[in-house]
Amino acid sequence: MFDPQYKRPLSRISWILACVLALAAIAGAQNNSPIKHVVFIIKENRSFDHYFGTFPGANGATTGPLSTGQVIPLQHAQDIITKDPGHGWPESIAAIDGGLMDRFDVIDSGNVNGTLEAYTQMQQSDIPNYFNYAFNFVLADNAFSDTFAGSFSAHLYDIAAQSDGVIDQPFETSGAKLHTWGCDAPGDALVPDVVDTQMDIIGEFPCFDFPTMADTMNSAGVTWRYYAPTLGHQGYVFSVYNAVNHIYNSSYWTTNVVSDTQFITDALSGNLPAMSWLVTGAASEHPPNSTCNGENWTVNNLNALMQGPDWNSTAVFLVWDDFGGFYDHVAPPPPIDQFGLGIRVPFLIISPYVIPGHISHTQYEFASVLRFAEETFGLPALTQRDANANDTQDSFNYTQNPNPPLILTPRACPVVSATQMNFSGVPVNVSAPTQSVTVSNWGTTSMTIGQITATGDFQATSKCPGNHTLAPGASCTINVAFKPTAMGPRSGALTVNDSAPSSPQIVNLAGIGSAVQLSAWYPGVNFGAKGLGTSTTRQLTYKNVGSAPITITNVQAIGNYTQSNNCGTTVAPGVTCTFNITYIPTYTGLVFGNLAITDTDVASPHMTHLGAWGQAAVPSTNNLKFPTTSVGTSSAPINMTLTNHGFGPLNVVSVVANGDFSQTNNCTTGMAVGATCTISVTFTPTAKGTRTGTVAFGDNDFTSPQLVKLSGTGN
Repeated sequence: MFDPQYKRPLSRISWILACVLALAAIAGAQNNSPIKHVVFIIKENRSFDHYFGTFPGANGATTGPLSTGQVIPLQHAQDIITKDPGHGWPESIAAIDGGLMDRFDVIDSGNVNGTLEAYTQMQQSDIPNYFNYAFNFVLADNAFSDTFAGSFSAHLYDIAAQSDGVIDQPFETSGAKLHTWGCDAPGDALVPDVVDTQMDIIGEFPCFDFPTMADTMNSAGVTWRYYAPTLGHQGYVFSVYNAVNHIYNSSYWTTNVVSDTQFITDALSGNLPAMSWLVTGAASEHPPNSTCNGENWTVNNLNALMQGPDWNSTAVFLVWDDFGGFYDHVAPPPPIDQFGLGIRVPFLIISPYVIPGHISHTQYEFASVLRFAEETFGLPALTQRDANANDTQDSFNYTQNPNPPLILTPRACPVVSATQMNFSGVPVNVSAPTQSVTVSNWGTTSMTIGQITATGDFQATSKCPGNHTLAPGASCTINVAFKPTAMGPRSGALTVNDSAPSSPQIVNLAGIGSAVQLSAWYPGVNFGAKGLGTSTTRQLTYKNVGSAPITITNVQAIGNYTQSNNCGTTVAPGVTCTFNITYIPTYTGLVFGNLAITDTDVASPHMTHLGAWGQAAVPSTNNLKFPTTSVGTSSAPINMTLTNHGFGPLNVVSVVANGDFSQTNNCTTGMAVGATCTISVTFTPTAKGTRTGTVAFGDNDFTSPQLVKLSGTGN
């Protein structure tokens, strides 16, 4: 231990005195605080500006810059957002753009054919009860996700102030969809895991052992409970103690990890533990789940808490786990470490002892909640993250007259998820890809769906039940197509007649008839995985389908892309010209971009999404197929290679074969640029029929783990 003032070791007596003072401070905080219960509610995938950008007095925004530099107003968000903008590590880094916060339109589903989902926000009327909590308790407008990564990593931080290096969601190498992100996942499940500060990445099974808050609470005799959906229910993936081996494979998994539906019962009966985590599924607000339904779920749980005997001794922290791909104008602070902080998220503190109506501008993160709980219950810090995080105490006043309970009324959720649909620019007499709205029955009895019509240049196709009956809690979709018959703005309306009291449901439709036809709809132009420094060119055609010449005034290739074209300044009616888009990767990982063409057409600018992977570690094949082999015997080995196409040394830290396959290799750390190593794979079937597996490479390439699919037939 060192004295920071004099930069020398403390004497033994000074060290003991420092420890005593620290313990006394913790004990003092514990004994003087009226807080006996901490409730940590984690919802999903929203940025601060997306929810609270219009909140009076908060640091919010109602406009945002695109990658082109154009500043646009944030559009009104749907209650059910049918797209799910990318919100993982590469999307965060791309959107942040070095602090400029101007590339939310280039991430996956951030801009789908001109529908800028990433640049939308809720109004107070959309989330009135969240605004009520903010008006009456504390809204923090400078709170950030702990990590650049998405939900799995964020939820690990919520229990441990670290993610053990996890920077992505688990996935199943067979391609099947995972319904669990933990120790009970299928054997071929992998999660990319950063193992050191050099960013060497290996694929690991999602079952880890690292200290969590449950461990320090168990040691101190502090009670805790994790409320989450159970196996087979939506949201089970958020039950993150499932990914902690010594919790999942112990009695705590059945005694302390319980259904989220139990929270209301425990809150009303005064049976809450000292520390509660609460997550959910269909009401999590993760797109495409309903914001309204999610808010109502939150209200019902907080009403139960406020009506129960524990309200007067409780602090509630209500957060959203990551930005969800939605725009936020505040750049994260300088990185604490290689993992974050990530993009700003909504953060509410609700308690009898918070300063009423306060907007906190203090920098918070999820580890701030853990530090608050550690101070409250006299617990040690888990990592440097929670040790150094601001503890939120500046939002509390323990000497004030306690805030009374705020019992709110859940609101009626909209039957149709949108009031407005925008198709942006579409070539005249060409049908755009459809968009969809969701019809939901929030009532307790069946709802009858009657006539569905669309006017103007729009057509509606119902995907609702053929018998026109929607059961309670059920939903269905209506697809809307747009085929403009003339140039310029086009409008119409979607009308849904049903038996709900609010019928008919009206959705205003808008689009633009354009004279420009590009050859690629979203997802645009995809280059795939390319070795660093290699040049690849793809073509995009631009056609003037109108009756007047079009003048091109500007072309921007954004990201690691360049362009050339033969369009000239003016494109005559009926003429097609070509854009050659070239990608030369300079770093590894997912590379987002945008080709933006500004011209005199009414729908200008025209934007095409660009996507590619920069790759240093390049396998010689993506698939190895073995001949039919008798069960219990081994095939002749088949060799493959891994080559370093990067600009620096390649650290191959693991090569793993699974299934009925084994491997040997001469791959090492520090492989020079251009160097190749050899992997020899053998097939030993354990049963008859088709057998599959993978070889996974772990290395410091941000595409790690690179996977090679293996297959063979047992005879």
